[in-house]
Amino acid sequence: MLFVTNMPKEARDKMLYAALHLFTTKGFKETSILEIVEQARVSKTTFYQYFKSKEELLVSLFQQLAEEIIKAVESAVQQEKKVTYKAYAGIRRYIEICVDRSTVAQLLLVESVGVSQAVEKVRREAHRRLADLIYQIVKNVIPASVSTEEVRIVSQAMVGAINEVVVQNLFESGQDVQIDGLARLLNRIVVGSYVNLSLKDSKVLR
Repeated sequence: MLFVTNMPKEARDKMLYAALHLFTTKGFKETSILEIVEQARVSKTTFYQYFKSKEELLVSLFQQLAEEIIKAVESAVQQEKKVTYKAYAGIRRYIEICVDRSTVAQLLLVESVGVSQAVEKVRREAHRRLADLIYQIVKNVIPASVSTEEVRIVSQAMVGAINEVVVQNLFESGQDVQIDGLARLLNRIVVGSYVNLSLKDSKVLR
């Protein structure tokens, strides 16, 4: 759905595609179910065969988009052979997607906040999976003295920080985002966080 440019053939996908277009151009609250079915060229009866409400459609759309983004980030990480560059590759791909599909990123990170608990649950799950991806990258190079829980917490914090940087630089600064420079800076922050975590018991930090 994230990279689709033409109307799909299946009814459910048609409605998701139409909703994505309308939500990113008009806004979620301003879009009606009637507008979605008209653009998707399906009936209201068909809509209610798949979704109970506009909010439920948004949840399904979020799940689809989050899955596609996470797979794209995972692919970028897996293609990088050097462990030291894997985090950078993942961060860069994530920022690249947010820049290329800025209206989608704004819907996911800004406009949908507070819409419903179900949407927030999907958002938290996506953040958890991204944090787990960071954890998988660094777990084998972190000293055994650092607990798994500590690494996971730092990974969660990194995802939150990256999203906040994307929001402020992409939607609030009014300036063009330099993808490479921003990705490299965020990667240094991520690496620095794990280095500090690894040194937490050393005399250097006492």
